[in-house]
Amino acid sequence: QMSSFGLEPYDVTFSTMIDSYGRAGNVEKALSLYDHATTFSTLIRIYKVAGNFDGCLNVSEEMKALGVKPNLVIYNILLDAMGRAKRPWQVKKFYQDIIDNGLSPSFVTFAALLHAYGRARYGDDAFKIYREMKEKGLGLNVVLYNSILAMCADLGHVDKAVEIFEDMKSSGIKPDSWTFSSMITIFSCCGKVSEVENTLNEMFEAGFQPNIFILTSLIQCYGKAQRIDDVVKTFNRIFELVITPDDRFCGCLLNVMTQTPNEELSKLKTIETKNHLFCG
Repeated sequence: QMSSFGLEPYDVTFSTMIDSYGRAGNVEKALSLYDHATTFSTLIRIYKVAGNFDGCLNVSEEMKALGVKPNLVIYNILLDAMGRAKRPWQVKKFYQDIIDNGLSPSFVTFAALLHAYGRARYGDDAFKIYREMKEKGLGLNVVLYNSILAMCADLGHVDKAVEIFEDMKSSGIKPDSWTFSSMITIFSCCGKVSEVENTLNEMFEAGFQPNIFILTSLIQCYGKAQRIDDVVKTFNRIFELVITPDDRFCGCLLNVMTQTPNEELSKLKTIETKNHLFCG
């Protein structure tokens, strides 16, 4: 109909149409318009949202075959897509392409890299990007800090996590419940009881209540330290906070009970009774 009025659709029109067909799930129609559009970013984004990460790569390869160089926006989408796909080797490749093509990475670029390496548990690469962002004056937000701290928790990087946590607070970024959860997990795994309790108190002062992940970490920490009274108190908080124990919590609790000295077992009788109600 546009042609009947003497009008020709241009790039933004095609981009909007491709995006609309993609959101509606009509990929074939989106592809039929693809040849008319000079922008490839919308199609790559469609594949990313659909979880078709190979489709993102196929579009990238077709651009290369046509001699079309991706701009920074397209590279950023590709970085995010490969990060979600947990393909850090392809993330590295696209980042190198950005540098080789003379493009300047933006905050979005570094954020995508940090998320990607964090998801893949590529510690050294994540720390390198973190340092580079700090050197360039690119402030991290709470989501990025949480991403790298969660990675530290999984990899057991205690000292690095403490350094990043302190940097987060000194940068004026307020920790949220996920931040505290990661730090408590990190300290509990290595039996640092005082650090766990200090972080827990800091969390209370910030106005947050423990979730099931934090309570599980506390059970684990107090169990390792043979502080059975604190194990019982932590267990009772489940009922105070009206939280339903999950399998991990129950498994952790049962593990603590099996390792409790005989002289302390009497303290766990109330736990055993209530534990059967939830954990079977």
